[in-house]
Amino acid sequence: MKLKRIIHGVLLVLGLSVLGLLFYYAMWLITDEDFREMLKYGWPWTSGMVLVDYAACCLFTTVVTLYYWRSREKAERERDKFRLQALENQLSPHFVFNNFSILADLIEVDPKRASNYLMNLSRVYRYTLSHLNHNMVPLQEELEFLMRYLALLQQRFGEGIQVRIADEVIHCEGSVPPAALQMLIENAIKHNEHTQARPLIIDVKTDGQRISVSNKRQPITTGESTHVGQHNIAERYRLLTNKKVEIRETANDYCVTIPILSEK
Repeated sequence: MKLKRIIHGVLLVLGLSVLGLLFYYAMWLITDEDFREMLKYGWPWTSGMVLVDYAACCLFTTVVTLYYWRSREKAERERDKFRLQALENQLSPHFVFNNFSILADLIEVDPKRASNYLMNLSRVYRYTLSHLNHNMVPLQEELEFLMRYLALLQQRFGEGIQVRIADEVIHCEGSVPPAALQMLIENAIKHNEHTQARPLIIDVKTDGQRISVSNKRQPITTGESTHVGQHNIAERYRLLTNKKVEIRETANDYCVTIPILSEK
């Protein structure tokens, strides 16, 4: 397989170099009047000179092609890393243990709620697994997934976590990287205190072009944030578009704003 790729690469370089050489001569023909005059008396260069020009084209094409393929492979590796990280976040032992513990308790006291909880849990996992190979998903799909995730949070934390999604977000069109909104909310929960007495309120809003996820800062004093989830989202946007993820942090508030991308 590797030899086959090398052969294809060599043939591609040779073919592109021929096109490059023809383009080079064509530009001379268009822009240089002296060259056009010389052609009236026959081809002005020897085969050796043409061969040198072709070799130069091959060298240039090889450098550009190698740079392109290496950049592409790096981007693919980055995407794979972020997809796996999103999967690991959902399948982490801590996440699994907490959800199955809640499910076990519900089975004992309320089988109907346990059934609904299991349905939401299965859909959260299904979404994560089925969208690993997607660079973008429709915003409405992401919101549906987010609602399932929030139902799990509600069962686990009760009123300790309150996520307020504006009506404009629900009716907004466009695409986002899969699990982007969920990861932003998860990041807020991970780094802020959330209790019944002091609930964490997270607001999700949009101006039609961007979506912001914000909360009042109630930092947990133990441990330092690694910003892994935040870095994950920023890097995925960097690979998809030139639009930037914006982070606004003050003494009292924390807000991350992500662009809404075209569905095309």
